[in-house]
Amino acid sequence: MKTEHAKDILLQLLRIPSPSGREDRIMLHIMEFLNRFDYDVHIESDGSIIDLVVNPDAELFYEVHVDTIPVRVEPFVRGNIVYGTGASDIKGGVAAILLMLESLRMEGKDLNVGIVFVSDEELGGRGSALFMERYKPRMAVVLEPTDLEVHIAHAGNIEANFEVDGKEAHGACPESGVNAIDETYRMLEKIKNLEPFRAKGKYFDPHVGIQELVCENPVYLIPALCKGRLEVRLLPEQEVEDVLDLLDPILDEYTLKYEYTEVWDGYELDPEEEIVQLSKKAMEVTGIDEFGGMRSWTDAINFMYNGTRTIVFGPGSLDISHTRNEHIDVRDVVKASEFLRALNDIYGKV
Repeated sequence: MKTEHAKDILLQLLRIPSPSGREDRIMLHIMEFLNRFDYDVHIESDGSIIDLVVNPDAELFYEVHVDTIPVRVEPFVRGNIVYGTGASDIKGGVAAILLMLESLRMEGKDLNVGIVFVSDEELGGRGSALFMERYKPRMAVVLEPTDLEVHIAHAGNIEANFEVDGKEAHGACPESGVNAIDETYRMLEKIKNLEPFRAKGKYFDPHVGIQELVCENPVYLIPALCKGRLEVRLLPEQEVEDVLDLLDPILDEYTLKYEYTEVWDGYELDPEEEIVQLSKKAMEVTGIDEFGGMRSWTDAINFMYNGTRTIVFGPGSLDISHTRNEHIDVRDVVKASEFLRALNDIYGKV
């Protein structure tokens, strides 16, 4: 039964911890799996990053990262639902690719696309960057949790670390101090009122928020310093440089110092592009009927910046990824594998 076999493949992957920087064991497991089915595996490394490449001369590649965040939940199963860190992001996608590769060999069919398993997506994206230094495919499918939607659009992003200063005073005397927490939220409200964050998008809306805030206050005081991280999601058509021009004056006004740690533009593919048209045919074959847009950074940004036209697709849900409730329905893993198989077969006939 396909679902039970997919469950077994996924559980084997989940039982091998692979937080970023510790991908060696899972890469070895994947190599052994591929060798059992006589796939030639090319190892790409720069001494710290490892990528595994199959069919390196292909012009269409499937890319998936094998690393996860640090393990928060050990794997367990309830019926067709598999829980555990990495189940949704994105070992379910790894399992879908392995299931597809196995089925091709079992049926004596050709692998027409390239496959690359990369490291370090969760930290710095160095695995996909290394791959793109050495290979230049025309098109790609980057596997990420999309609820089986084919994402032809991708958000832009700005991330900044900041420090907001205030003035220390006794906790019972707020009139004598300047509360750094209050100042931080005034800064956030001012940013939220900027025109780009009032826009509406086709697949998602822009967003700005604080994802980390630390205000040490060991005694009863009005806090004088807050350190935090600001996260900005932009629509594909919004230019990052234009938004930075609006952010800079506000950050200059409210912060002691700040540093942009991530800055990248989003994109949206034209419906007539080859990778979109090929995907539409595979969608018709497999009954997948939803297009969408990716809200988070993915390796697709590294691919697109290097000229590879890229969609994002995969089983699992972005909403619950990284959480203690991370899980995936193995029936979606099977469905994703069928889509990837259909795309491989369709591309082979082009």
